[in-house]
Amino acid sequence: MRYFKIKYLTGSLFILFAFYGCKKVINVKLDNAGIQTVITGEVNNDPGPYKVNISKSVNYSSDNIFPPVSGAFVTITGNGLIDTLSETSPGIYETHNLLGLPGNSYSLYVSINDTVYTATSIMPQPVPLDSISFIAGRGNNIYAVANFQDPPGVPNFYQFIEYANGVRFSNGRGNSVFDDHLSDGRYINRLLYDDSTDIKLGITLEVQMKCIDQAVYTYWDELLDISGGGGFSSPTPANPTSNIKGGALGYFSANTTTSRSVLIQ
Repeated sequence: MRYFKIKYLTGSLFILFAFYGCKKVINVKLDNAGIQTVITGEVNNDPGPYKVNISKSVNYSSDNIFPPVSGAFVTITGNGLIDTLSETSPGIYETHNLLGLPGNSYSLYVSINDTVYTATSIMPQPVPLDSISFIAGRGNNIYAVANFQDPPGVPNFYQFIEYANGVRFSNGRGNSVFDDHLSDGRYINRLLYDDSTDIKLGITLEVQMKCIDQAVYTYWDELLDISGGGGFSSPTPANPTSNIKGGALGYFSANTTTSRSVLIQ
């Protein structure tokens, strides 16, 4: 674990925050919508088991209690193996023998009461997260910066997730995506601007960087624009584009993951 002291912003760097904080405005009419199946699943380059969560959505005005879906038949196919998942708790299904390998394609199959949902995702090659640095903004806000070398010549899509003392930032904060179409082959210093006060002196911050495929990137990019960083389990007329076929909300992602942890003092 690294220890890092904070350096404070001066002068022109505040302009960076002014421009970075500008996001396009999407007006979403928050009417109630029909209840839908929500599927989220991942395979990565860490040892399994890998999980698929299945639940039902709720209307926007309802409490954030999402009913789990039990009794589904779930498989993930990859590396020449079909792994039939077991339901380890209500709505949570886990693999047995599957191993995530970069460059391979993985297919999800879910059957619920004769309704079938499918998705396919290709696991990208891993990109190492070199280090985490910090800058401090107005007030008490502290922002993490992910530092890494983007591989040249290939499209790359990244997702960043932040944890404070082992707890993932709540309400969608600390979750962002980035693509290299304007930065191919460059050394990247990616500011993880989450407009929160979760990063404070004395905490251990973990930043997880995932290399995701383009379809999963599109899903998260649209979701974060629509919801301002919130969840997807309250359906609106503008649901993000899912890579799951069959009418479910959510996503299936085969990704590679690296992370760094830093004690802020």
